[in-house]
Amino acid sequence: MNNVKYIARTYKYELFALVINVATAFISFILVNSPIAIMITVFVLAISTFLLIYFRTRDKDFYYLPLNKPGSEKDWIGIGKFFYMVNANCYEITESHAGYIFPAVLDWSDYKFEFDFKVVNRYLAWIVRANNLSNYLMFQCGLDGINPHIRLNGQWIIKNHQDSDVNFTFKENLSPDTWYHAKIFCEKRNIRLVIYNKKFPLFDRHWKIPERLLINYKTSLDPKDKNLAQLVQNIDFDFGAIGFRNHGDEKGLIKNIYIEKL
Repeated sequence: MNNVKYIARTYKYELFALVINVATAFISFILVNSPIAIMITVFVLAISTFLLIYFRTRDKDFYYLPLNKPGSEKDWIGIGKFFYMVNANCYEITESHAGYIFPAVLDWSDYKFEFDFKVVNRYLAWIVRANNLSNYLMFQCGLDGINPHIRLNGQWIIKNHQDSDVNFTFKENLSPDTWYHAKIFCEKRNIRLVIYNKKFPLFDRHWKIPERLLINYKTSLDPKDKNLAQLVQNIDFDFGAIGFRNHGDEKGLIKNIYIEKL
């Protein structure tokens, strides 16, 4: 049923045109009183519309991943626990330091990524623009705010939601007993994050991917040597997959994932 809903929303203009054409055919039937003509007209219109939808869908400019049955994880790659929760009819991710990504959209650049989620314990983190499991952008959502992360060559650059240059603190804390809906828009270097409680937006902020970072690193393998050098590292997350990550005792639930090219 959800597949039908997303297809209907994506191809609403084609389906609306079909309804208009069918209505026109019925008016013609009333005027000329020819059942065979109306049947042929409706058949041709329906076939042409659904062929158009089929060929557009075949190009895979969107994916709907309900995650509502065992085995849905086979299309994902990662390390840790990503498994079906029978009693909640959704998927849980935990004990995953690197996370899980959906590689079918690895070469996508600008896209919309949305899903239903629940923060069960501490955090649920979602991933965008993942080149692989060691390089991606991540947004760690807790009950009180969202902490942006950059994973670069396996290392973490972490920002807190309370930082003045981030300001991703929620006006009202999320509830661990409530399902929320998230929408993430990735367009060029701008990431827009929106969280809904049912149809009501609770949070709507933008975050710009930094163009470069100043990285501190050790100049010696000697543990007694405390000297650090600095390196300017360019940040080039222009495309990449979506995904999720929870580590340690962090626990979150996800379902009804939808990804669409912009």
